[in-house]
Amino acid sequence: MLEIDLNWWDYLSLFLILFVGIPHGALDGAISITLGYSKKISLQIRFLISYLLFCTMILIFWYYFPVITLFMFILISIFHFGCGDLKWNENNFYFIRGYVHGSLVVLGIIFSNQNEVDQFFQILSGDKLSLLWTSLKGLMFFWVLSIIVLLINYKKIRFSYDYFKLVVLIILIITFFPPLLAFALYFCFIHSFNHFKRIIPTLINFMNKGKAIWLMAIFSIASWSGSAFALYYLSYSYTQTEALIKVIFIGLAALTFPHMVLVDGFFRLKFKI
Repeated sequence: MLEIDLNWWDYLSLFLILFVGIPHGALDGAISITLGYSKKISLQIRFLISYLLFCTMILIFWYYFPVITLFMFILISIFHFGCGDLKWNENNFYFIRGYVHGSLVVLGIIFSNQNEVDQFFQILSGDKLSLLWTSLKGLMFFWVLSIIVLLINYKKIRFSYDYFKLVVLIILIITFFPPLLAFALYFCFIHSFNHFKRIIPTLINFMNKGKAIWLMAIFSIASWSGSAFALYYLSYSYTQTEALIKVIFIGLAALTFPHMVLVDGFFRLKFKI
């Protein structure tokens, strides 16, 4: 087993991710209503079963292909975080901007703290990580290329003053905080905040706030209950620290894949937000 010592701020970070960050994805139940899945009981059941099967599939993939699944998780997180902080735009540079912005967050944290992050990666996917790090360096290369593309076409792209303030804030967080806390601060107070700010005004056109909160609470409790069961199960095979990290981040990955498909692939595409 890999020995890793967490500080109090690391445990605070894990607490924030679990109890502040993950609930933003618990709005997926309410989001499904805006997409028409509440019209029939059969559609609601189909949505829930599909969502759970998607989560289960990710867990199975992680078990058999931990390094590949971790890389895919990092890659989709880059686009999900990046596009999530940007206003919806159908021009050719939207996804390039999303990649650049998301890479600033994800790759910025990873490559600013390689030794510490490598320890977390070993807990999540084992110690054979040379292919993962090579692939991540490839993502860095494409990040640089993407920045060059944006600089060449800067006249066609609008950068607001608020966006520049956000970028500065993210850089400061990455620079001055350890990796787990930096991720938690971004995930909980920037990404999740932007998600709530964008999603809720649309949700209340389809339901009252009380129903949206009730659905979020149900999905949150289900996620926490699953996490508690997984932590109990894994604690027989791993240290408490390893089990906690596995539960939170592998669980987060299992939820992120269907969450991203629902939010970025259907909801934002439909409502252009």
